Amino acid sequence: MKLSYRGAQYNAHLPAVQSDGVETIGTYRGAPAIRRHFPQPSGHHHEVEMTYRGVRYTQSV
Repeated sequence: MKLSYRGAQYNAHLPAVQSDGVETIGTYRGAPAIRRHFPQPSGHHHEVEMTYRGVRYTQSV
């Protein structure tokens, strides 16, 4: 996905997230209200190289 912020173009790498299931919890203004269940993250973190005001640094996400 190509994005831009204040004229700077960059590509966003978003992980795909799958839900385990859907639960109907009620209605809101006549429409069914649902809640999705997502698996817990594995706790595996990776480092991302970032730039803030021209200074490069790495951060765990």
